[in-house]
Amino acid sequence: MGLGAWLAAGREITLLLPKPSPGRPARSLRWALVYGVTYAVASLSCTIGPFLALTTTALRSSSAVGVITTFLAYALGMGLVVGVVTVAVALARDSVAARLRRAMPYVTRAGGGLLVLAGLYVAYYGWFELRVFAGGSADDPVVGAATRVQAELVRLVESVGPGWTALVLGVLVAGVGALAWLRSRRGGRRGSEAPPR
Repeated sequence: MGLGAWLAAGREITLLLPKPSPGRPARSLRWALVYGVTYAVASLSCTIGPFLALTTTALRSSSAVGVITTFLAYALGMGLVVGVVTVAVALARDSVAARLRRAMPYVTRAGGGLLVLAGLYVAYYGWFELRVFAGGSADDPVVGAATRVQAELVRLVESVGPGWTALVLGVLVAGVGALAWLRSRRGGRRGSEAPPR
């Protein structure tokens, strides 16, 4: 909650992490490697919780094939997300990057607000669990509502199925890539048609 309040107030957090500067996005293997390492280090704090929850559950309740399938599905999902971001960044024009940089303070504040809400819920849930372990009632309107929403989301994803989910994500990656490519071509054409100064 403290971290969320700090970010919501418009402040930044600087960490002593390696910050390789690959320079301007280029279509090179070196740039893709450096970008991937940087993205992995930055996103580790966000993804380690769901990753550990998913993999430990799979290790306890699945066979070896089930565990490998779970790891592959997780890798595919993360790869699709990183693929969308990488393609968009690699093909974006400087003006798009400048607009994204201007939007970052608002994104940071919104993320801070979400962190405050998540922290409040986690603290409340901890208090709820302590109360239940002490012999109190397990009926709670806040936890019950959150559990119902979670169950509905799980039911929705299961009803769609993994095949359709993968297809939608694949179409999303292709669509973002095609849109970014078209915009870069249009911007390049405009630049080449500009009269020399």
